[in-house]
Amino acid sequence: MNTFDKTELRIARCTERMPSHPRQLVTLSRLAYHIQKRTQDQLNAVMKQYGLTTVGYTVLMVLYGSEDETQRASELSEACSEKPANLTRICDDLEKQGLIQRRFSVEDRRSVVISLTEAGRKHVEDVSPDYWKLLHQTYDGITESDQKKLEALLRKQLTNMGER
Repeated sequence: MNTFDKTELRIARCTERMPSHPRQLVTLSRLAYHIQKRTQDQLNAVMKQYGLTTVGYTVLMVLYGSEDETQRASELSEACSEKPANLTRICDDLEKQGLIQRRFSVEDRRSVVISLTEAGRKHVEDVSPDYWKLLHQTYDGITESDQKKLEALLRKQLTNMGER
């Protein structure tokens, strides 16, 4: 019995006790949580060998994919879905490693601008293949067509949750 089997048994009991319990929706929600949690744990294990967490890697990748490899701290926080306080802590660590640099914006001295350094760019390029390997394992056996359907369904969920 895997760990999700136990979750399904608990969901079934809830449905027996509360007939209006939306069993399918709860199951989908718990599956998404289990997948996200397990993915995070596995990716964190891979990233640890590079001195990163998945959030740190995400920060680096957002910068890597940004125009001029630079973002305002507020935009970076939003792009990484991280609270500003947590982003500050993560950026402190990345800056100590020499992977990013922070400075005040020329246009607005109250705004902090974060940029990828040359070392950060190289680190992203070195780390990414191991990250991708785990993603390939996660989606192994799921056809490209099914991946596109899953993407469409997940985007619909985001829209339902107010994401535009």
